[in-house]
Amino acid sequence: MSDLSSLDPSGNIVYGSIMGGVNVILIVEAIQEFVTHKGSDLKTFHLASIIAVAVAFGVKFALFLYCMAIRKSSSQVQVLWEDHRNDLLTNGFGILTASGGAKLAWWIDPMGATIIAICIIAVWTRTVYEQFTYLAGITAPPDFINLVTYKSMTFSPSILSVDTVRAYHSGPNYFVEVDIVLDPHMPLWQAHDISQDLQDQIEKLGDVDRCFVHVDHEISHAPEHRKRE
Repeated sequence: MSDLSSLDPSGNIVYGSIMGGVNVILIVEAIQEFVTHKGSDLKTFHLASIIAVAVAFGVKFALFLYCMAIRKSSSQVQVLWEDHRNDLLTNGFGILTASGGAKLAWWIDPMGATIIAICIIAVWTRTVYEQFTYLAGITAPPDFINLVTYKSMTFSPSILSVDTVRAYHSGPNYFVEVDIVLDPHMPLWQAHDISQDLQDQIEKLGDVDRCFVHVDHEISHAPEHRKRE
C-alpha cells in the first residue's frame, strides 16, 4: 500500500496541471470576447443554463461536505475536496456574472470568467507545488518529529538514548528513521525485539508509511551514510 500511495502526488500533479490548462483556455476565450464584441448589447439570458448550473452547484456542495469529512484519509480525496471547493467558486460566481452580463452590461460575463480562471489557476498552482514537495521528500514538521522522538525515548527503559530521528515525505505520508542506543552487552535477540516493537509502534501513527529503527551501542561515532571524500 505504501508503494502505491507514494504515487498519489504524481496523479494529483497531472490532474492539477490539466485543471490549470483548462482555465488558461477560459482566459483566452474571455480575451477574445473582449476583443471581438461590438457595441453595448447585453448578452442573452439563458434561464435553463442558469438552472442547470444551480443544480450542479447543489450537487457539488454535497460532495464538498462529504469529501471535507474524509479528506485526511488520502491525498487524492484531499485533491477532490479542493476541486469541489473550486467548482463551488466557479459555479457560484459564474451564475452572478452570467446574469450580470445579460441584465447589466455585456462585459461582466467575460470579466467574471477571467477573474474565476485566475483564482483557480492560483489555487491549483499552490496545490501542484505542494504535491511536488511530497515527491521531493520534504522534511516532516517539527511537531511530528518531536512526537516520534518522545515515543522513542519513553518506549522502553532499555533505550539509553535516542541518537537521531528523521522523518520525511515519501508521497503523502512519512518515512521515519530512528537511531536508538542500547546496552552494548544486551543479547542480540533482546535488541532485535525492542527495535522491532518500536518500529511497529511508530508505524501505527496515521501519517507513517514505513519506519526504520537502527540500533547502536554508543553515540560518539561519525554520522552514518556520509559520503567519504
